Amino acid sequence: MKHLVESFFLGVSICMLWALIGCAGNDTVTDIDGNVYHTVKIGDQIWMAENLKVTRYRNGNPIFHIKESKKWKDLTEGAYCNYNNDSGYTANYGCLYNWYAVNDLRTLAPEGWHIPSKEEVATLINNTKGDTLAAGKMKAIGTQFWISPNAGATNESKFSALPGGYRHGLDGSFHTLGSNGYWWAFTESFEMFSWSARIYQVFADVKRDAYCMNYGLSVRCIKD
Repeated sequence: MKHLVESFFLGVSICMLWALIGCAGNDTVTDIDGNVYHTVKIGDQIWMAENLKVTRYRNGNPIFHIKESKKWKDLTEGAYCNYNNDSGYTANYGCLYNWYAVNDLRTLAPEGWHIPSKEEVATLINNTKGDTLAAGKMKAIGTQFWISPNAGATNESKFSALPGGYRHGLDGSFHTLGSNGYWWAFTESFEMFSWSARIYQVFADVKRDAYCMNYGLSVRCIKD
């Protein structure tokens, strides 16, 4: 039986949003592949403001790039993929990684950075005014990347969350690009949803869920 990993469910608020304490940073961080990421300070934390795209661990070892559905669902070691196996999505949405890659001691994160813990995710949510308001403040605005109407999105935090979708851990299929975003934490994952034709409702709080370790989710790193 597949192991399950607990997750956060982060939804959208249609309420009026409070002012955010946080600011965008001008700093960048570069991964081992040479990809450059903008960063943002939210409270006392510094986060990547883009999804991870790296294809090698910090020590230079390659991360397995798995396209085939059967290989993906049967894996018990670290791997990544592009959404729908189309590298054209990667520049905006980043790559999708399984839990084994996130948990690998060789680490996905650049030097001086790490995969966030569930406590660090909780701090991020608190710094964006709590469960019922965090999603809108973290989501990139507009409908270029999010399916209309992208309810409640202000991106006041400058976290610039994008809906990179996920890869299913049981059959290797791809889902919800444009409507849902999912990010691994070191011990859990958290999700963000858009109110859209595919969802048909507004999710307004953070809930816990479970994913098997073979799911492919996005990654954001936090500075040490």
